[in-house]
Amino acid sequence: MTESKTKKRSKVVLSNTNENKKGKISNIKGKKTKKQSKEQSKEQKTYNNNTIKQITLNAKHSENKISKKEGDFFDTKDYDTIIKDNCDVYGIDENGKKKLLLKLRKNVIPNSVCVNAYQSLEKEAQHLNGNRGAAAGKVNLKKLPKYVGEIVKRDNYRVFYKSPDGTLRKDNVSNLVRSNIIGYYDMPDRNKLAIYKKMGKEAPKCRQTAFTRDKVEEWKTAIPIIETGDKQFKELLPQRHYNQYQVAKKTPNYQVKDTAYSTVTINYNYRSACHKDAGDFDEGFGNLMVLEKDKCCHNNTNTKDVYPYEGGYLGFPKYGVCVDVRQGDYLAMDVHEWHCNCKMICGCSKKEKCKNKDHFGRLSLVCYLRKGMIKCHNIT
Repeated sequence: MTESKTKKRSKVVLSNTNENKKGKISNIKGKKTKKQSKEQSKEQKTYNNNTIKQITLNAKHSENKISKKEGDFFDTKDYDTIIKDNCDVYGIDENGKKKLLLKLRKNVIPNSVCVNAYQSLEKEAQHLNGNRGAAAGKVNLKKLPKYVGEIVKRDNYRVFYKSPDGTLRKDNVSNLVRSNIIGYYDMPDRNKLAIYKKMGKEAPKCRQTAFTRDKVEEWKTAIPIIETGDKQFKELLPQRHYNQYQVAKKTPNYQVKDTAYSTVTINYNYRSACHKDAGDFDEGFGNLMVLEKDKCCHNNTNTKDVYPYEGGYLGFPKYGVCVDVRQGDYLAMDVHEWHCNCKMICGCSKKEKCKNKDHFGRLSLVCYLRKGMIKCHNIT
């Protein structure tokens, strides 16, 4: 169906705390409309002896309309359904094609694994990067790196520029966000291209990331949460996992242990704008886990001013659904659908007005296989 032009729909929250004894979905703004009942169908299945909801949603917006929102931000008011409990969500696009959007499983990652991963990744995750394009939002001059001088060309998400000394740079940058990669990557390190050129050598097509190469102990400590995510991936989506794993193991030098992954993107308090991921294995599926500062640093004497946060939901605006992924949860998600994050709200007394970026921490891990890795299968 195309985007709805009728009156605003009621919001539905799917969680244990919003269910009555008969298992019906409660509605925080009243009863569901007839239109919504038609657009959202429910089924149930069993997972680890627990009943898992399955819902199917018709597209709220057409592909043409939502694609024009690339780089924009969406918040909870833009979503009709909020997922807060174990659930499988399917979407039906305007052409009638049904596809899996997400599978959420709550509390499947041991807390000790989460704490160790957070403590090993926190510093790396907080580095600023200007290479996220549309996912970092439309260009805001105040959010560009300080090394950007005169801007010679720009589009909605990136600028081409001269350095402050007037040198024309060949690269382009987007808004700075706290988003970094660990594991392995299928493109040369652009910071070392000049070095290899001077040596008369071709830069490696595949490589270790700087973190994996230089922070050996921290990398080892982070491995268990990646392996736990892989286990969930295999259990929930066995065929997709098999497809991805078979390709990943062809390049063992660029495979994270014995998993279906080559790469992990780590984000810190990063609210992504509407975008689709690119560069990952098409026949696989996205894997997301979240770590929370207040739950991982409670024994640290320097964290008396650390608070929980609200929001940060991962949303699929085309289908009007978002999901609350918290520490210990695992989310399988279609990263090739439009997605983004709702704003995060500090748990201190100032709430939305709080500007202290150290008050809370949401560290997310996105695990995947870079599809370009296969070009390095003969490299030892």
